[in-house]
Amino acid sequence: MVEVVYEPWKKIVIHEIVKYVLDDLVKLQSLGVEPGGLADPLLWAGGIVFSRSTMLETKDVIKEKLEGSVHWSSVEWALMPEFKEVIIIKETNVKVPIINVSAHPIYKTVSKWLKNTKS
Repeated sequence: MVEVVYEPWKKIVIHEIVKYVLDDLVKLQSLGVEPGGLADPLLWAGGIVFSRSTMLETKDVIKEKLEGSVHWSSVEWALMPEFKEVIIIKETNVKVPIINVSAHPIYKTVSKWLKNTKS
């Protein structure tokens, strides 16, 4: 019989944090998208919307992951008190999907931490 083990991450290390006004973050997310197109999604939890960039999978990064630490090279975020499934940019009709990750314990913790940080 196979044993299934759940080991949540012990630590998230964020190397750069950039806070935006919501409109600016949404427009940034839509850069390079054709008018009327679909941008990459943003994540929403706890009253904020954000995107995160992971680090390249080097030997050191993989070693840290196996030890329980994840490194995000950057997090860009903005306040967004109410969840919306999509934000449409009027000038270009680009749609930016928003994914509700508030049930995910790690994203929920990160969103709470971001709201309390002075970034």
